[in-house]
Amino acid sequence: MKSVLKIIAVLILFAAASCADVNKTSPDGIRTTVIDQAVLDSATVLVVDSTDQRFASLTDANMMLVYKDSLLIVSHSEQTYGQPIISLYDRGNPLRRLGDYIPRGSDTDEMVACRIHLAGDALFVSDCYYTGRYCAIPLKNLPPADELRLSVSGVEERGVAITPFRDGLLVENPQCFSDDEAGIVNDVPRLLHFRNGRCLNPHDPVTYQVADVNTGADIHYNESCERICFVSHRQPLVEFYDDSLHLIHSLIMPSEGLAQKISVGKPQTTMHQIRHRGETGRGISATFDQTQRVVGASNQFHAFLCSAADDAHIYLVYCGKMFSHDYHTYSTHILVLDWNGNLVATYRFDRWIQAISPSQTPGAFYLTVYADDDCSSVRMKLVKVTPRLEAESDSLIIDTIRQ
Repeated sequence: MKSVLKIIAVLILFAAASCADVNKTSPDGIRTTVIDQAVLDSATVLVVDSTDQRFASLTDANMMLVYKDSLLIVSHSEQTYGQPIISLYDRGNPLRRLGDYIPRGSDTDEMVACRIHLAGDALFVSDCYYTGRYCAIPLKNLPPADELRLSVSGVEERGVAITPFRDGLLVENPQCFSDDEAGIVNDVPRLLHFRNGRCLNPHDPVTYQVADVNTGADIHYNESCERICFVSHRQPLVEFYDDSLHLIHSLIMPSEGLAQKISVGKPQTTMHQIRHRGETGRGISATFDQTQRVVGASNQFHAFLCSAADDAHIYLVYCGKMFSHDYHTYSTHILVLDWNGNLVATYRFDRWIQAISPSQTPGAFYLTVYADDDCSSVRMKLVKVTPRLEAESDSLIIDTIRQ
């Protein structure tokens, strides 16, 4: 009987996989892949490893990442001026603090808020909300905290994704947006390349200012594969670019036609400041044009919540639901892709996921999740999850067949 159930399970997974890649290629060579809902429905279920309780003592964490199963990285929710934003721990039992980095503040080498993600063997930290500063902390050989220096990005859009790229930065452009129903076509680059505080591929000002409804993404860069992955938080969309910033592949998730409604404001005169350097020194010039601000007119659509990447794979956490007060308890899916955009595996977890770190054990992940079901609580916790045991999976298949 057990062998029969295994065969049935394999057939179900094969049938789902056959629906995974509905591929189309445009005349200019851009491939589009549409993920079928059946792929998500057949995902492997993940359960919490209840034997791992090492993280229970971290009560002031806003986000937690794990580097190669050995190093725990904590972004603190503590708001006290001068206190460190980032702490690193040896992930032994008990946890051992290795260092604190980046005081909270607005002075040189301080940040007010930060986003963190693993970029290869470094932790990339950026304050894209207030100070515009960023840094990369090498994780194989941690530097003394007082030797860490922050750089200024030069990015003016707030809340955008930033990642190291070549000798500069790759930055999300939230003004890249289209809405046929509203007549909005902002045909501008998705990705902006910054170096020394200056954008190397600037575009003309857009008529529709859409940052309010389009800011939010992750960007991952794999230098050896010469691939860039853009992951949208607001649209059910993943895009792959070559390292010349040419789009080569789009992946579209099922969303049941859900999308945030928008409202387009009346034209207003907008000033655009341009920072420049010349032989006589630095300066600022300004231009004026008519723009229309686009804002949300309904609840927000949650597409991809977070993501991570390593040398071989990209790990995407997909929600695909509209915001509501019980979002803490939304179930999510984890999609594993290779750097060519091919789907490798799909998992399902019964909680909202704030951050994800892959374990070096295939199918195991470290997840930052809400500790409580109460939507008024912002307390976070770190859990380790693994695929459900084979016996539990067999039981699920039996129950499905009986129904």
